Amino acid sequence: MPISKGSFAIALASIAVAISCYGAFFKSAPLVAHQFDTEILQKSVKDLPKNSHDSPPSITELHNKISALQRQVANLNLQNPTANKVQNTDEFKELVLAVLVEKEQEEVEKMREENPLYGFYADLPQDYELRIKSEPEYAKKVTAQLREQILNPNLADIDRLAALSQLQMNMYILNKSKMPEYDFEVVDNILDLAENSTDDKFKIQAIEVTTQSPVLDYRLAERFTSLLKQDSNDYIRRLAGQGLLAQYYQAQDSQNEYSKQIAQHILSLYQNTSDSTVKSVLNDMMGNESLLEEMRKHTEG
Repeated sequence: MPISKGSFAIALASIAVAISCYGAFFKSAPLVAHQFDTEILQKSVKDLPKNSHDSPPSITELHNKISALQRQVANLNLQNPTANKVQNTDEFKELVLAVLVEKEQEEVEKMREENPLYGFYADLPQDYELRIKSEPEYAKKVTAQLREQILNPNLADIDRLAALSQLQMNMYILNKSKMPEYDFEVVDNILDLAENSTDDKFKIQAIEVTTQSPVLDYRLAERFTSLLKQDSNDYIRRLAGQGLLAQYYQAQDSQNEYSKQIAQHILSLYQNTSDSTVKSVLNDMMGNESLLEEMRKHTEG
């Protein structure tokens, strides 16, 4: 996810520790004027390490920031002994939390701007995952709403794709391999949006999501084959090859007849294509000759 709630929770917990420290430290020496507190807090929270997929802020970094904050407040207290005092530790706590909320909102808005596909994640209730698991009626209602959004031509393309991403997320939350609301129609609609889009970034995201679809349907295999043969973007062609192989792997677990059909389709494509890119993609996706041999045996048996 674009923004780590876990990392932010660590920051919040660390700041809470700092508040407790201030309460004990300033029993005999009250805090400096409110305006100084605000400036220090805003600067300190603003300078907290940025959330990142690769390098979330460490606890050590956060505690170092808190220690620096303590030193700044102590120094200001010595420099301004006659300033108006903030006696109430609860007021200081509210100030810290308010600045943290502002910081979190800034991160959420930045995440939405950078990748609007996952903007829905920031709007989910805190207990969303637990409610999906524990309240069947709630899960059913949300799932139905998401399907309606995907099929609604009046919504923006990115909102329809986001709805499919959330539907897919719900399936994983519930530990399901299939959902009746997640069918060929919804995947087909998203592929239509991708193929008609002039936004390459959206197109790539849409096809990435559809290649992870649990829907087994020969019409999807045909669409992935068309992209593999004809698309001008090499990465999209590789995604299409991935989607094609995913159909074969998933069918092995549940649909023996379709498994044979898709194996025959892939073998025919591999053996009869004159397009070096198609052959190269399939070679990379299959990894080695053993899978080809497995497919041959599968079609015969």
